[in-house]
Amino acid sequence: MKPSFHTLDTRASGLRFGAVIGVVIGAVLLALVGSPATAGDWRHFRGTDQTAVFRPGEDIPPVRSLDQLAWKSELPGRGPSSPIVTAGRVLVTSAIDPDQEELRLSCLEAETGKTQWEVRFWATGSRVCHAFGGVAASTPSSDGRVVVVQYSSNDLACFDLDGRPRWFRGLGLERPFLRNDVGMASSPRIVGDVVVVQAESLLDSVVMGLSLRDGRTLWQIDRPKEAMWSSPVVIPAGENAVPGSEAGPWVLLQSREDFALIDPKTGRKVTAYPHWCDTVPTAAVWGSQVALPAAGIHLLDFDAAKLTLDARWVSDRVRVSNSSPLLCRNRLYAVKPPNILVYADAGDGKLLGQMRLSGSFWASPVIVGQTLYIPSYEGTLHVVALDADGVPRQREEVELEPQILASPAVDDTGLYLRTRSYIWKFAFGSDVIDSK
Repeated sequence: MKPSFHTLDTRASGLRFGAVIGVVIGAVLLALVGSPATAGDWRHFRGTDQTAVFRPGEDIPPVRSLDQLAWKSELPGRGPSSPIVTAGRVLVTSAIDPDQEELRLSCLEAETGKTQWEVRFWATGSRVCHAFGGVAASTPSSDGRVVVVQYSSNDLACFDLDGRPRWFRGLGLERPFLRNDVGMASSPRIVGDVVVVQAESLLDSVVMGLSLRDGRTLWQIDRPKEAMWSSPVVIPAGENAVPGSEAGPWVLLQSREDFALIDPKTGRKVTAYPHWCDTVPTAAVWGSQVALPAAGIHLLDFDAAKLTLDARWVSDRVRVSNSSPLLCRNRLYAVKPPNILVYADAGDGKLLGQMRLSGSFWASPVIVGQTLYIPSYEGTLHVVALDADGVPRQREEVELEPQILASPAVDDTGLYLRTRSYIWKFAFGSDVIDSK
C-alpha cells in the first residue's frame, strides 16, 4: 500500500500574515485524555518517562554489528530532531533543503520501516539557524493518541496518529523576536492535556502551556531573555506527595537565572533551585533525583511533600558539554569533553571511573537493559556493557553514517537511530527483517 501524504497550507495569507493564528485546523474526534504508556513506547525526547532508560537490568541482547540491522529508511529532509515511537509507529520531523521552508512529519511502520504517511507544511517563522543543525531540531511529543511537533521557526502543530491535522500555532508570527541566529531546539512536552512549550532567546523568551485539544494558550510565563536549547522535563510526584491538587507531576525548566519547578496545569512556579543552568544539555531524572548540568553536575533531591529542590552534591569532575547526563538507579553517566565517558555514584558524587571514546558527541546516551548506547557525531555507535552494579566493563563499536545529532529511541523490538539521511533500526534479537 502506498503511503498517504497530507498538506497543511500554512502559506495561506491568514496564517502567514497573522490575521488568523492558532486556528483549530480540524475537529478533534478523539477523546484527548491520553492513552496509558505501553511498555514499548518512547514518546518524548529521551523516552516516555524521560529517563533515557529502557527496562534497566533486564537481559536484552545488545546491538553489536550491522548484521542486526532490521531496516534503514531514507528521510525526505534533514534535521537533528530525535525520533519517537508509539503505537507501532516511528515519528520524526525534517525540513526540506535548500531553504528549509518546507517542513515534514513522517510516520514509519516500526516493524518494516515503510512510510505510512507524511505531512508537509511551511514555516511561518524565522528559519535562520546554524548550518550544523537545522529547522527540524525539536523532538516530537506524543500521548499515544496525537503527536505535537515544534520547529526552530517556532511553528507548532498537532496531528492524530493517522496524520490528520488538529491545530496549528505560528509562534514566530505572534512573537517576531522569538528567534536567535543559531536556531531554536527545545522540544515540546505533553503533560496530561497540556503541551508545555519552552522558547527562549536573547530578544524574547517565554514558556507556554497550550491546550492539547485545540492549541489555545492556557498560560504563559515571561522568562529571562537568554538563549536556551534544553527541553522541559517531567518529574513524577513520588510516593511522599501530598494528595490533591499539589500531587504533580511537575515540570522542570532550565534557565540562566534558576532551575524552576512549575505546575504544568497553571504555569505557577512552585519552587526553584537558585543557580544558573547550562544551555544545551537537559537535566536527567531518576525517581526523585535530578542531575542538573550547570558547569558540572548538581545532584538535586526533589521532596514532593515539601515541594523543594535541594542539592545533595555538586561536582565539576562529572560534567557534560552538549549531550545530556543520564541517571540509572544509583549511577550517573556523562560524556565530558572531549570524548570521555565518566560514571559516578549518584549518592555521593564519587567518581568511579572513566572510559575514553572516539569522536565528538551531541546525541545523548540511552540505557537498554544492561547496555549503554552512545552515538558519536562521526557515526560510531559506542556499545558499552554494564555489569550488575552499573559499571562499564566492555566497549564495542558499530559504524554508521556520520553526522549523528539525534538521540536514540527504543522499543521492545529494537534501537532506532537517526543519521544525516536515514532512520536505522537495529533488532535486539535475531529476527532481522531486511538488511539494506
